Amino acid sequence: MQKRIYNLGQDNLFDLICRFGIPATIGLLINASYNFVDRIFIGQGVGALGLAALNISFPAFVIQMALGMMIGVGGSVNFSVSLGQGKKEKAERILTLSALFAFVVGILYTVIHIVWLKPILKVYGASEEILPYATDYASIILFGSFFLISCISLNNFIRAAAHPKTAMMTLLCGAITNIILDWVFIFKCGWGIKGGALATVISQFISLSWAVSFFFSKRSQYHFRLKYLHLNRKFIAAICIVGFAPFSIQICNGFVQTIFNNSLVKYGGSLAVSALGISAATMMLLFMPIIGLGEGAQPVMGFNLGAKQYKRVMKAYRILILMTTIWGCIGWCIVQCLAPQIVSLFTKDNMDLIQLGSKALKFMGLAMPLIAFSISTTYMLQATKNPKMAIFLSLARQLIFLIPFVCILPRFFGVMGIFYSLPCADTVAFLFTLPVYFHENKKYKKLLKELTN
Repeated sequence: MQKRIYNLGQDNLFDLICRFGIPATIGLLINASYNFVDRIFIGQGVGALGLAALNISFPAFVIQMALGMMIGVGGSVNFSVSLGQGKKEKAERILTLSALFAFVVGILYTVIHIVWLKPILKVYGASEEILPYATDYASIILFGSFFLISCISLNNFIRAAAHPKTAMMTLLCGAITNIILDWVFIFKCGWGIKGGALATVISQFISLSWAVSFFFSKRSQYHFRLKYLHLNRKFIAAICIVGFAPFSIQICNGFVQTIFNNSLVKYGGSLAVSALGISAATMMLLFMPIIGLGEGAQPVMGFNLGAKQYKRVMKAYRILILMTTIWGCIGWCIVQCLAPQIVSLFTKDNMDLIQLGSKALKFMGLAMPLIAFSISTTYMLQATKNPKMAIFLSLARQLIFLIPFVCILPRFFGVMGIFYSLPCADTVAFLFTLPVYFHENKKYKKLLKELTN
């Protein structure tokens, strides 16, 4: 049983963000480790083509995360605001409906991808050389779609229910299982890329089982209710509207990944696809603390918005920016100093892959401190039920800025132009986010003044 229930309206904000954000970060790091660890084992056990296959399949994984975050973030923000308003029954209705929604979405997603798997993988960028490996991996991993989508969704609710450590442990048990099964299935059983996929699916099932059991247990103050177990358009719309920002971020990531894959096959072949896969998995791992702190701060800001404590909302936002920017600087140092060592984890003796992957990783991490500010602002806008601006910032970085760079720069710099495009887009996105920061400060000062009067 949780030793302490946090008071989101009175406790120290830095302490709250740490206590919610750090377990959320660990949980997300654990979740991202599925992809990272799979790549290490498959790179060592299968080779560069196995790594390329994982990268081709990665957009499918990103879409699963997008759906899970849409339901989880959208549902948990409405859940937190309802708790701040003292409406426990409404909060439990949102919880139950979100779980049902995740189940339905997960099943539909699996069916669609399994039926049209090979055409979809070709759209994602699979060449004839990579397609057999990608098919072997994706045909298994997609059966875990429901597990992953539901687990991501429910973990947001566990944190919003003031049990961040439980949310962390939910993912930790699955990650440990994944590492063990990867080693057993790939090296001991000799199942190759199929073994890595099977290990991931089993691990995701274990994590989901833990998350579901929490809301049936006495440890939770909030529970699933059978009377709310039906789809309601009004509540689904509220969930999707608030959760559309993180959904759009992830969907754009998947879309951009697809464009990257096709460009890399054109300009650099399967080796370049493998290099991007290593760099993307590493950058995803390094960005998890930024996202985790943002998710940890969301229930704090959402609760205080519902309680009309506007000063605490903005103070939490500024603390979040400071914490994520510091981590962005640390991440920058890691990739600039240790890129060759990181890439070497994924391959035994392929020096061409180590050299290209190191260059790609260094360039992809150049603007980490700047993008931390943009991501923090997006999470604040989600938490305070301002999804339109959050969606705009998310889509602007991915669609308006990044895609043109990806299409133009390779014509002048070859395959490296694809990697140059990321820091260029992140810098422009930072400049567009600055006016939003000043606008939000001005808005909440005005609301605070009106409330005082």
